Amino acid sequence: MKLKIFVLSTFIVGTISSVSAQYTSDALKFSGTESSVTARFGGLGGPHTSLGGDLSSLYGNPAGLGMFSSSEFSFTPGYVNSSNKTTYLGQNSESSLGNLNINNLGVVFHSPTYRTGDLKKGLVSINFGIGYQKNNFFRNELSFSGVTNANGISDYFTEIANRPISQGGQLDNRLTNVAYVARLIDDEIPGTPNGNYVNNTAIDADQAVSYDRKGGQSNVDFSLGMNFSNKFYLGFGLGLASINYRSEELLNEQGLNFVDGVNYNANFAKSFDTRGSGVNFKIGAILKPVKEIRLGLSLETPTYYSIDDDYYEELSLRDPDNNFITDNNSFPFSYRLNTPLKVNGGISFFIGNKGFISADINYQDFSTIKFRSDENALNINTNRQIASTYQESINIGLGAEYKVTNNVALRAGYRNLGSPYQDLDYKANRYTGGIGYRFGSYTLDLAVQHQQNSVLSTSFYTFDNPQVTPFADTKTNVTAVSITFGARF
Repeated sequence: MKLKIFVLSTFIVGTISSVSAQYTSDALKFSGTESSVTARFGGLGGPHTSLGGDLSSLYGNPAGLGMFSSSEFSFTPGYVNSSNKTTYLGQNSESSLGNLNINNLGVVFHSPTYRTGDLKKGLVSINFGIGYQKNNFFRNELSFSGVTNANGISDYFTEIANRPISQGGQLDNRLTNVAYVARLIDDEIPGTPNGNYVNNTAIDADQAVSYDRKGGQSNVDFSLGMNFSNKFYLGFGLGLASINYRSEELLNEQGLNFVDGVNYNANFAKSFDTRGSGVNFKIGAILKPVKEIRLGLSLETPTYYSIDDDYYEELSLRDPDNNFITDNNSFPFSYRLNTPLKVNGGISFFIGNKGFISADINYQDFSTIKFRSDENALNINTNRQIASTYQESINIGLGAEYKVTNNVALRAGYRNLGSPYQDLDYKANRYTGGIGYRFGSYTLDLAVQHQQNSVLSTSFYTFDNPQVTPFADTKTNVTAVSITFGARF
């Protein structure tokens, strides 16, 4: 155990900047959750803070549970298709992936209070709900390729080797040593190891990169909603959160070792395996000042996560003498993460019994994410990067429902997701539609959501000079279909 701690500490001290960047990215990835909704509210684009009376209230504003006048069960499976367009080193690539999921599964139990006198005054009912929700999906596959220009993996490992030993330089890094033994890099002056290093490869190498990401984030929610005089609704919720994320990444580079005059074929592999658990709390209220208007407000505390992370990397190739050379690094690490506070507000206008229009606004400040571990230097650098990289974000949603008949309703909605980045205008626009059918004590709802995202840049490896770092610019569009079956009892 002491040896593991020493190795990890040496790694963190030696590569504090790149490790901080990794955890800065993970902090946003695990904080960007949205409350799950049924297909009914999915067809509306998600604005449900002020509506209530739907199992979506379990996962969003628990005050909405107070509007139930009977017990109800609902189940929402879904299908998600991710379509990616990537530009890398001047070449364009496309990929897509479909995935079946369980969006949510929940039940609410209606409990009227037993009193004498006016039963419509005071505390009318106390309703309790329990449900499972998937509130973040990571499943996606990317593949792209290009031709390097003085920014291949030999240039990357040359830069690492030329760093001071205190920063993980020279040949102390196992992968850098593989690059040296396999003669991707060499001493600037032959026969003088531990001096300056140079790369031995031609600049026009072919690269092919693939990412295979799996997992998601979920919550088991326990919520309570109270009805006061059919005018005011108050709710509380407890969420038990979990993270299950795995990413397998591979970069294959083929090029010419110009010193030895032979071709090389190198595989640089990485994997990230992250598991965590946490807890959050919700409180919300809905007011009906008049029959036609509902006002909603809810607050969700930060989710307090405890996370175990395992990062693995490996470099393998044959040297010019056809000897197979490989080695790897593995870095298990544990840390705590506090996501941002979420504040939601909403208003709904009802048009008799024919339908309604509902709007939501959601606020988060991603610069307030807190990262904590047993490594003080890493904590300081990561939290500093979080504060300087991320910002406040506002999401706005608008949706409407119209009853064609007493049994059939049509829905449509729009949602704009604000950018969490200070220096990047990254936004997403979501367009939704749906239909619902009610028959007796049962409901069947269908929703289709299409989300268009801005281009996001990522890199497999980074240089000290970002100008020469090979970035992949990816635009991902997501189409999701969900179906909710509900039953009152």
